[in-house]
Amino acid sequence: MPRFAGLTALALLLPMAAVAQDYPLTIDTLYGPVTIPAAPERVATVDYAGADNVLALGHQPLTSREWFGPYPNTLWPWAQVKSTVDPLVLKGDLDFEAIAGTDPDVILALRSGITPEDFAKLSAIAPTIAVPPGRGDYDLTWREQAERAGLALGKASEATTQIAAIEAQIGALAAAHPDWQGKTFAMLTYYDGAVGLYSATDSSVGFVASLGLVIHPRVVDLSKPGEFYITVSQEILPELDADVIFWYAAPDSAEVLGLPARQTMRAPAEGREIFLSLESQTNGAMSHGSLLSIPESARLLEPMIAAALDGDPATPVTEAE
Repeated sequence: MPRFAGLTALALLLPMAAVAQDYPLTIDTLYGPVTIPAAPERVATVDYAGADNVLALGHQPLTSREWFGPYPNTLWPWAQVKSTVDPLVLKGDLDFEAIAGTDPDVILALRSGITPEDFAKLSAIAPTIAVPPGRGDYDLTWREQAERAGLALGKASEATTQIAAIEAQIGALAAAHPDWQGKTFAMLTYYDGAVGLYSATDSSVGFVASLGLVIHPRVVDLSKPGEFYITVSQEILPELDADVIFWYAAPDSAEVLGLPARQTMRAPAEGREIFLSLESQTNGAMSHGSLLSIPESARLLEPMIAAALDGDPATPVTEAE
């Protein structure tokens, strides 16, 4: 997975923050340094799934960005149990007046797709923490998102503790499946009439790689800095014929099942495809990539990967709910 200069800057900030987070606190961002004058109490987020890490770190998010899922307040089950107050749901284009109305002390914008103009408007409301310099808006790993949220909220130590616990869970899962080590994988979908490939910088791809599987070399070749998703021609599907193919699609998706190029891949015939239905818990947990959802991802995905790699094409690969 590619690395960028911004990660080095963040790494330099975190050790100091773990000892003591004194305020005012200045954090480098893609749009310049941002100073938070005091430890935040009221936290807004314009990130997709950003409410998860806010809740994990002990705050009730003032806002939450509408993304996907059948939950009116946007919070999935692993986050619902932490929520005591429904956040203001931000739908479509950012409503800056509504965000200002929540009176935040800080705004998190780590996975938001904001423009420089958006950043300026948000910063007029409260200190706004964007991605580090040199990074794309959607290519921070789940660890980096949690670290940066923890730093901004004065909870760097809490974030570090939770990350360590999750990494221990992931390590134990990988150790329990030595047969997974070195197996290649690729993540695909079908959207708006075309095949989509999740790049080597996507957080879900990074999570699966942490289990011991290896990102298919062709995926790495096609990945570009700052882009988590690439539209590709279906003709290159045979070049992506990894040991495990993940489809962000329902197992009965006519669009995916009907792709002529898919029929030339080995994975479908050998039972090595994993389908993640749009509103399933597995899809949601993988897509959120948060302190709250990653443990769910590990629990739900383990039996699916095991079934896909057991060497028996007849073994059903079904989502465990």
